[in-house]
Amino acid sequence: MTQATLEQPNSARATSRGRSGLLAGREMALIAFGLIAYRTVRFWVKDQVSEAFSNAHRVMGWERAIGIFTEVDLQSTVLGNRTIIMALNRYYFIAHFLGAALLLTWLFIRHRDIYGRIRRVLFAVTTGAPALHVVFPLAPPRWFPEFGFVDTLQTYGPKIYDSETFTSAANQIAAMPSLHVAWAIIAAWAIVTALHSRWRWVAVAHPIMMILAVIVTANHWWLDVAVALLLVVTASLADRPLQRFLEARTIRRDASLAEPAGHIRLVGSRTPSTD
Repeated sequence: MTQATLEQPNSARATSRGRSGLLAGREMALIAFGLIAYRTVRFWVKDQVSEAFSNAHRVMGWERAIGIFTEVDLQSTVLGNRTIIMALNRYYFIAHFLGAALLLTWLFIRHRDIYGRIRRVLFAVTTGAPALHVVFPLAPPRWFPEFGFVDTLQTYGPKIYDSETFTSAANQIAAMPSLHVAWAIIAAWAIVTALHSRWRWVAVAHPIMMILAVIVTANHWWLDVAVALLLVVTASLADRPLQRFLEARTIRRDASLAEPAGHIRLVGSRTPSTD
């Protein structure tokens, strides 16, 4: 009895591996470029301190007007619990960059069908945020101890900023929008979209935890969170026509390359002659 096996040419496998390697290299280059550009813009605007303080007072006034100036109240409810503070400090620090890196790696390897859309939205949000930093530099709540805010990172650690001086290399007046929250929202959206298990909704806890972390650590205002959500929604809606175009193009390409139904070439078999 002869066992037929599907033909899998080594050259095809090598081509596939090479293409995946090129795609991975391209993605890493794009991410590195976006990060460098973002950091560069942040460095340019880091000295607009006076305007940042003025804008912070405006934000506090707006929040008072709509009844959401409650950041210091929320922080004060947990300041007595060192364990919670330390946990939120580390969540703020670790879950941001590490979470995004793990998400993109997982999507690229396991869910390439939605990777492009998530990466584009993430890139759009991350490159759009510096424009707001330039237009509206904003000091964080932790710079206002007179209102009762405590800088939990400096007080309890880890101290992720070199200093509190205004000449620090890190831009600390880019509170609006909160990219920590924006990236967390995108991560939850990606996980809920990629998976089908009912447990996928656990991912929603990530942005909730991040919102709690940015407020309790006094790094962001409620309006920073709101603008982050608005930026993600805007970026995703703006990307939708491109996503539809790409999906339609893929369908047309697959249809044009599809072989006749039932045509499977077997090792050792002869292709029917068309002569």
